[in-house]
Amino acid sequence: MKPGKILKIAFSMVKANKLRSWLTIIGIIIGIASVMAIVTTGEYFEKEVTETLEGFGGDIITIVASTPFQVTDEEFVVASSEDTDGSSDVSGDNFETNTETEENEEETQDSTSNSLEFEQVTESQLTNMDVLTLRRIPAIEYINVNVDKDAEMNLGGESTHVWITGVDPAVWSKISNKDVEKGRMLETGDRNVVVLSNELAKNTFTREIRLNEIILLNGKSYRVIGILATGSGLLGGLSGLFGSSIYMPYQDTYSIPSNTDLSETETDDYSADVYSTIEVKLKKDADYEAAIEEIERKMRLSRRVTEDTQDFYVNSQKEVIESTRTMINGLTAFLAFIAGISLLVGSTGIANTMFTSVLEKTKEIGIMKAIGAKNQDIMLIFLCNSAMISLVGGIIGILIGTVAVQAVLFFISLKMNAPFEFALSFKATFISTLVSIVVGLIAGLVPAKNASELKPVDALRYE
Repeated sequence: MKPGKILKIAFSMVKANKLRSWLTIIGIIIGIASVMAIVTTGEYFEKEVTETLEGFGGDIITIVASTPFQVTDEEFVVASSEDTDGSSDVSGDNFETNTETEENEEETQDSTSNSLEFEQVTESQLTNMDVLTLRRIPAIEYINVNVDKDAEMNLGGESTHVWITGVDPAVWSKISNKDVEKGRMLETGDRNVVVLSNELAKNTFTREIRLNEIILLNGKSYRVIGILATGSGLLGGLSGLFGSSIYMPYQDTYSIPSNTDLSETETDDYSADVYSTIEVKLKKDADYEAAIEEIERKMRLSRRVTEDTQDFYVNSQKEVIESTRTMINGLTAFLAFIAGISLLVGSTGIANTMFTSVLEKTKEIGIMKAIGAKNQDIMLIFLCNSAMISLVGGIIGILIGTVAVQAVLFFISLKMNAPFEFALSFKATFISTLVSIVVGLIAGLVPAKNASELKPVDALRYE
């Protein structure tokens, strides 16, 4: 039998029972739409979260100073208290001697505690010596130093507290993933100039801050030379909300007057050549893990510390990004598996429809086999019938799933005041189409096989 004739007979079987066919198709539509919506949404949020994290420096390795954990003398105090408790069991003959001994021990402990009370723990710092050490590592391409500071910003009688990051103007534009909306990035030789985040420039004060405008930071004047752009996508604005508000050359950060809100015993000033963090960017062909190990090893040698007394740590956003992507992918796969259960329900509907069709078409099967139709032809007719039902359900399900995703993303974009972006997963579309056809073929395989094995005489006598 010709393929065209097989498809025509299969299509007529679908049309002959429209209600039953559509009820079966609806089951496929629900399953495919659910899988399509979940996979597309998962991929979209994975992309957005990854872009947001990369906005904070996805390929940047950050070195931060940290005070190493030190064992205090509490254990000795506890031990002496235990000994004191145990001394209550001594005999009365030695009471006076023990009392004198305890008094001496208490005096010793008091003197020790008094000496410990004034003992200051020196906090570790990152200095220019660390930068020189990092420059000797071949895998590192760029090194940027950061000096963080908070300050009060004044503009036209209004004020707000801002977070300032001093950066190396010669390196920042090469190592940063930020884009400029107006003006320019910091350059070598810049002094007393700042670059503002988009959120600070447009939404913090009554009026928008313009280029070349003068702002006051703790009373000192600085000129605005650039305004950063907001990140793209649904979560793009988060990098501006949680990142620094102002960027300036790190040399100028040292000269910002102290915040008047701090007490006399506190200060937020950094001395020259002392940095909050050091950022490094590796060369493209560098081994990431080996480079991190070399950074830690050489900095330990330079700072004369061991693994146990290490007073710095190396933070990599790449590991955070990978773990986040793995988590989102795992959650998406789990939800897609749950939604795929509805496909199983839809496949049973197809199988039920096909078994019913075999029973209804038994006499016609006998007639076709009597006039020369082969078992293979009968089997192909019923397989095409089930494939048509699942394919129609799959296509409609893909369309409904896509529309549902766009509606959800549009609603979220309105709530977050972010631009709407159309999202379509080609992988999800291909998988959904393939799954819909495979489900139809598998569900119709057994009924089609039963139909093809009917004997013409038995089929003609069936009522």
